[in-house]
Amino acid sequence: MIQAVIFDMDGVLFDTEQVMKEGWLKAGKELNFQLTEKHLGQMRGGSSEQNAALFQKWFEGKIDYHRARSIRSQYLSDYIEKHSVPEKKGLQEIVTYLTQEQIPWAVATSTPRKRASHYWELADIAKFMTASVCGDEVQHSKPNPEIFLEAAQKLRIPPQNCLIVEDSINGLKAGKAANGVTCMVPDLTPYTAALEPFCDYVCKDLTQVIALISSQKFIKF
Repeated sequence: MIQAVIFDMDGVLFDTEQVMKEGWLKAGKELNFQLTEKHLGQMRGGSSEQNAALFQKWFEGKIDYHRARSIRSQYLSDYIEKHSVPEKKGLQEIVTYLTQEQIPWAVATSTPRKRASHYWELADIAKFMTASVCGDEVQHSKPNPEIFLEAAQKLRIPPQNCLIVEDSINGLKAGKAANGVTCMVPDLTPYTAALEPFCDYVCKDLTQVIALISSQKFIKF
């Protein structure tokens, strides 16, 4: 019995992964390195420390990860300041649906709270959340399940009774490791057969997640 929903943020609620990809490409152009989609897929949902280790492996210490990340982060900040936070299709609809149906929900994101909460305020969804956990509030990042276990604890719902909505490989692995019911909404990383062990459901967008939720037997609080 599913009783609550836990969402990843970037790539699920907000269309920020594409903007971050553009920022990484800008960093690569300025610092003379190249990230493929395969590289970016491994980085999504991971912590700064994990991604720094990947840079070390890929570029053998020749590229300063933190300098590159700073360029990417500035690009993202400039975009948000100019255009506001880009919402994924169905965001406002699913927030309204969960609120009306009295279904508790949380956000579990690798993004630090200061930036994440700014996005929530821009999209005017913070007041509807039941709980949230951010990347600077856990010791271990995805694919470790800690962030989802913490979110489930805040919701006071066992993780096996939580629908976990993710777009990244790291996030799906974390959701499954937490013993949650996982749903992939593909963003830049497409669904493939290799992800089948980590996905209980696959939805095209958040409007399809609404249909999935409405077909389940949720307990209202």
